[in-house]
Amino acid sequence: MKSLPIYIAHGAGAGHENSFLTGLRCALSDQTKQVVHPVTFSYMAEQERTGKKRPPPRFQSLVPEFEQLVENEDACVVAGKSMGGRVATQITHLPNVKAVICFGFPFYPPGKPEKHRLSFLEELKKPCLIIQGTRDQLGSFDWVSQQTLPDNIEILWIEGADHDFKTLKKLNKNIDDTILELAMHVKTWLKLNT
Repeated sequence: MKSLPIYIAHGAGAGHENSFLTGLRCALSDQTKQVVHPVTFSYMAEQERTGKKRPPPRFQSLVPEFEQLVENEDACVVAGKSMGGRVATQITHLPNVKAVICFGFPFYPPGKPEKHRLSFLEELKKPCLIIQGTRDQLGSFDWVSQQTLPDNIEILWIEGADHDFKTLKKLNKNIDDTILELAMHVKTWLKLNT
């Protein structure tokens, strides 16, 4: 695997101080031996600075923010949790972006599959890995499995996991186990696709 730094963006409601993202960045770095850069959008930086929760701005304003952060890299992988993954899918036209990874892609708003976001995946120019929990309320196994996705998208399912990758108690798996599993899957996929 070539040296490809990974840029990972947060979701709409929680920034990189979130324990899931902190653990995921460490696990990705350990497994892939790549530098993992957190991408914090300006609205989230302001939220963290002031302590005042704010909704994300219009989606399209986040895309150039992500583009600017990677423009000086010769080659990189872009990634994101939920909304951050959706933003990452919109910058695969950049020649230095070699692959995209989405952790819990928000295929639709909770309970509204009729308002799906499949159009975000139609123009992908690079290989894409979507890691999704089978119980994700923003993209259930049953619904996603019925959709036709481009050939350059691979979906990997985490049994019993929800949108935040928390699994059913009966599976006897804690979040650290799941984070390690995610990072190991990413390592294997990147070896095959970059």
